[in-house]
Amino acid sequence: MQLGALGTSILFASGDGGVSGSQSQSCRTFIPTFPSGCPFLTSVGATTGITETAASVSSGGFSNIFARPSYQSSVVSTYLTTLGTMNSGKFNTSGRAFPDVSAQGENVEIIVGGSAGTVAGTSCSSPIFASVIALLNDELAEAGKSPLGFLNPFLYSTGASALNDVTTGSNPGCSTNGFPARAGWDPVTGLGTPNYAKLRTAVGLS
Repeated sequence: MQLGALGTSILFASGDGGVSGSQSQSCRTFIPTFPSGCPFLTSVGATTGITETAASVSSGGFSNIFARPSYQSSVVSTYLTTLGTMNSGKFNTSGRAFPDVSAQGENVEIIVGGSAGTVAGTSCSSPIFASVIALLNDELAEAGKSPLGFLNPFLYSTGASALNDVTTGSNPGCSTNGFPARAGWDPVTGLGTPNYAKLRTAVGLS
């Protein structure tokens, strides 16, 4: 919270086990990852393909420790209403929901020792989204403006329309299909993936 107030944006991978947590495991109730349940950081899930769909590894859900913050109350309530009784009793309906956003998380090319290869996971998605924020902050600094800092209030208001909504796929685990991605926020891809041109406008860059 203090870092966000000082202008630092904190992003973290949502995890790679679907609703089973950081890694796929046997479970009867969904396992929310840490620290994605913290309300003062931005949790990043994974997508795959073009047109983008939710990556099945993308962990997401609801914290058993932190209550739902006000900035996400409306969109999460809408999702839960749409979800109905699906997965009833397997997660905390009043907990802080995650992820907040998402980015590509499969077939991501890296260079190791001069050789190219591909990797996958939300640990790819988080730095991809972070790089977008870094570029925006660079442009803001050039324009004499303050950095974005704590992102979530912006993302859940003005910034939401600057993200590509992902509406297909799910994050299976715990012997279930997990949560389905749907229009608006969902606990697989969050609010969606970045559209840089639209984000520039949303943060006040001409």
